[in-house]
Amino acid sequence: MSWEPLSSPADHTHEISEALDTLHRRLGLACSDVLATLEEHWVDLLGSELAKHCDLESVRNNVLVIAVDDPAIADHLKWSRTELLAAANSITGGENFTDLKVKVAR
Repeated sequence: MSWEPLSSPADHTHEISEALDTLHRRLGLACSDVLATLEEHWVDLLGSELAKHCDLESVRNNVLVIAVDDPAIADHLKWSRTELLAAANSITGGENFTDLKVKVAR
């Protein structure tokens, strides 16, 4: 039986971004690039007046979750679901969102 050194740490290193993207996928979360792009274009997506009342809460299992400060705004977003999801997918460059959930923050 011969002796061989253990593999070096360099053999098992990964980029942190790669590890985070893997973790996000396993948890059903959107990758960080999609979230960053959505946040960057938030006002473009909703318009300046509406964006003041809406916060991107999360994206999980392709469901875009938005928190709003007024029930009337929640209704407006729900009525605009199809257009909003299409615009969010267009901005982020793929089929990243398949449903919308709106929460009224109290």
